[in-house]
Amino acid sequence: MTRPSAIVLGGGLAGMAAAYSLARSGVGEITLVERSAELGGLAGTFEQGGHFYPLAYHHILHRDNTLLYFLERIGALSRVRWRKIRLLFHLDEALWDLAHPVDFLRFPMSAADKFRFVRLMLRAFRKTDWSEWQDHDAAELVDRWAGPGVRRAIFERLCRLKFDLPCAEVSAAWLGARLHFREGSAPLGYVPGSNWTKILCEGVTGLLEQAGVRLLTKTAAVRLHAEGERIREVELSSGDRLGADLFVSTVPTPVYLKMIHDASTPRLGSIRYTAVISAVCATRQEVRPDFYWMNFATLDCSASGLFRLESLNPSIGGPGETCLNFVTHLPSRDEPLFHASDEELLAAYGRDFRRVFGQSLEPFWAHVSRLPLYSPVFGKGFHNPPVRSATWSNVYFAGNYRTFPSIASTGTALGSGLETAAAILGDHAQKSDLLDVAAAFRLPSMPRA
Repeated sequence: MTRPSAIVLGGGLAGMAAAYSLARSGVGEITLVERSAELGGLAGTFEQGGHFYPLAYHHILHRDNTLLYFLERIGALSRVRWRKIRLLFHLDEALWDLAHPVDFLRFPMSAADKFRFVRLMLRAFRKTDWSEWQDHDAAELVDRWAGPGVRRAIFERLCRLKFDLPCAEVSAAWLGARLHFREGSAPLGYVPGSNWTKILCEGVTGLLEQAGVRLLTKTAAVRLHAEGERIREVELSSGDRLGADLFVSTVPTPVYLKMIHDASTPRLGSIRYTAVISAVCATRQEVRPDFYWMNFATLDCSASGLFRLESLNPSIGGPGETCLNFVTHLPSRDEPLFHASDEELLAAYGRDFRRVFGQSLEPFWAHVSRLPLYSPVFGKGFHNPPVRSATWSNVYFAGNYRTFPSIASTGTALGSGLETAAAILGDHAQKSDLLDVAAAFRLPSMPRA
């Protein structure tokens, strides 16, 4: 089999990257199946008043090499601008900027713990390989490198906000990798005059079309049909069936496992997902102080965090508009809040806003997104499932559940797709340098806003 055909299930960034890499390497006919009208998955956008907004906050990380490579590949990297952002903690009815010396000195944590916290951050920044911490928990990491006081003051709250879990049940490798990326202290990127995820998704869609990939949008894959130890066909929501030599699943594992039984692949069936509610709204009110990212570390708000999108990208939305993104991470989509009405959610977020800023929120539009399978829960002992199915000899996997311990991002999703394509090509005596080239890409410059 020199030119096998392939079907990629899921048109998120991992699926797009896998299909592009396979097509670029001369694999036979490739079909990408996506249930939505457009490709992009979690990096999708919505339109409001002639402007485009992300379904949930997105920013460009200067160390996200694979993302930077694709932005360069589609001709968009030169348009990226970088801005130092302000990250705040809402705690004890006060706002704390831990990057500001005065706030850091006043923060309710002992002087010794503050020193230990700085030492932890510096040590995590220098460490790139976190594999040795893969079977340890975040409590062990923080206690060993900083101490229980730092864990209780900061990291217990952050783990609760992200996964609704204590540090003792969260992966140390994941937390270490998160600290290494310095999301809160390094400059973040955006594209002036546009929503950059829309540019990315449209640009990579263009690459797929140029490479001859067949794109089936507004079409869901509902069932996989097997013959012996191989999958032969995928059944679509239209009732049609498509056959191929190879299948790449980039959909969340619960979605894949509803399509076909796959009991033999290690760790595949045990992956749990968080759910996210993202409410984006615009107001003409003045909101002070200025910030981009606020964590509600009190742990008793309806939102986990709040983003001021125009603080990073001043050109998002209309002139004079403050664009707010309330985000709530939930343990699963079964939580009652996930099923609350838009009116109930906006009222709850309005109460959070009044509590923090002392004024009523007055949005003139709002858009609520509910993402039921948002992020894998990277608990203690999490390991990526194999790239190949142990049940079906021609099925491969890609997606954010295979990016551990790196933080789940647009770049890691793209990288997962490239890694899976490289495995497929290797199994068929072919090779692509795209995975290595993307991983080795470096930002040539960092133009400031």
